[in-house]
Amino acid sequence: MNADLAAAVARVSPGDTVWLGNFGAQLFAVGEELIRQRARELHLVIGSGGLLLDRLIEAGVVAEATFAHCWSAVGPAPTRNFRRAWQHGSAITWHELPLGALSAALTAAARGVPFAPVPLHPETGYRDWSGGMLAEAASPFGAATVVRALPLDFAFVHASVAAPNGATAIGYPAGEAFAAAQAARHVVVVAEELGPVATADLPGLLVETVVVAPGSVAPDGVPGRYPRDVGAYA
Repeated sequence: MNADLAAAVARVSPGDTVWLGNFGAQLFAVGEELIRQRARELHLVIGSGGLLLDRLIEAGVVAEATFAHCWSAVGPAPTRNFRRAWQHGSAITWHELPLGALSAALTAAARGVPFAPVPLHPETGYRDWSGGMLAEAASPFGAATVVRALPLDFAFVHASVAAPNGATAIGYPAGEAFAAAQAARHVVVVAEELGPVATADLPGLLVETVVVAPGSVAPDGVPGRYPRDVGAYA
């Protein structure tokens, strides 16, 4: 099904868990539409939080956030609204996970299992900032750290090209996009272009809605299409 962006975003309800991807491209167009429609009480799941997560926190959209990092890629510099909310206390529930653990949580949901084992390395400096998503599990085969499955209501996946039947060519490293699409009840592909797809990263079987929105990640960039607007980021 093809739809415009406003109609696709209008289906999101308070309390929904919404993945905004991909790790390599922030879907600012979806974020701004959530703000315009005054979305509230969302659990936002985003690997590369950055300025998009910061903007949604500022606008009051976020009640819960699961993320791998949140900073401005130019600098790198702090994201001020995120930092203020984290350091000074807010009603937001936080789940900071390494990207591999976040991907594992999505994969567990996609497979219909309650958790997935994850290797966490203390030498990276990560402490348990997961907000209750990590636990220790024992088995006859040994003990392991596990991450709770993370099912999604919506996954908004950015793509370079999508076909009318939903077959999707993401066009650059997809990060956790495939796991997110499998873990979601509703998958919305936001594509730079509608056209034929010879080799699909996401099969049309997984995709419920295709939105054609050129420039949907600006001021972020898309390799081979348009660069990041560094001045706007700054």
